[in-house]
Amino acid sequence: MSPNPPPTVSVLLPRRAICGEGPYWHAASGTVLWVDNERGEILRTDPATLDTAVTVYPPGIGAAAPREAGGLIAATSTGFVGLADDGTVTHRVDCLADGIRMNDAKADPAGIYWSGSCALDFAAGKGGLWRLDANWRAEQVLEGFALPNGLGWSPDGRTFYLVDSMARTIFSYPFDPETSTLTPTPSVLVGPEAFAALPDGLAVDVRGRLWVAEYGGGALHEFAPDGTRMQTITVPTAQPTSCAFVGPERDQLWVTSAANGLDENAEPLAGNVFLVTGHGTSGLPVASFRG
Repeated sequence: MSPNPPPTVSVLLPRRAICGEGPYWHAASGTVLWVDNERGEILRTDPATLDTAVTVYPPGIGAAAPREAGGLIAATSTGFVGLADDGTVTHRVDCLADGIRMNDAKADPAGIYWSGSCALDFAAGKGGLWRLDANWRAEQVLEGFALPNGLGWSPDGRTFYLVDSMARTIFSYPFDPETSTLTPTPSVLVGPEAFAALPDGLAVDVRGRLWVAEYGGGALHEFAPDGTRMQTITVPTAQPTSCAFVGPERDQLWVTSAANGLDENAEPLAGNVFLVTGHGTSGLPVASFRG
């Protein structure tokens, strides 16, 4: 019996995002939410037609996700913002100090929103992890990072994963899915020896494996739940930023990327959204924010 062919990567959406980030499946609308951080764009793409609607917000959006009641939640340069479907601001939580911004963010399986924060210059120790509950109360629950980035949960909801890009490390934390709280004592799941550049956004599949984009490394890595590297897939641009399993069956693996600082002639595919096929898995159910 011949082995399965390796996964393939192709351009899905040829859009030169300055910093494309945070793809997020929204089952209710059948669309993928993602952002262009530098342009202040929240994008909504139909995976069947690739039609893309854009909502413009001031630059510095780290991520966006759907809300159960309709509209969106966004992690921004000042904290958190709730938006109606037409882009009108409905909620605002300004919880960050000057010189700090939100970065990657996701809702946990119970619908509580989590976001990393960092200094604008990625200064060591200035980054943190924030929790926004359904009543729009924001609390910083961890501190001491440089650039907290990709985050996700194990299939049983009892392990929380967090990337610190500058430390080139993926941490795991015990997590209580009943109360949406974590135990603030991490283990190192994947250490810096695994990365030539910066681990960035991540997705967790139904087997509990982590898929991690490597910014500056032109790669997407698959890790087992114990941190063992299963494979590395080359992405045809230097700065892949994040990944997500999207679509009705959550079996389409999308990878976003950034054109920031790259010459268009040398890097013509930078900023595009890529599709990985032949990966043989699917993603976990994706929650909306309860607030």
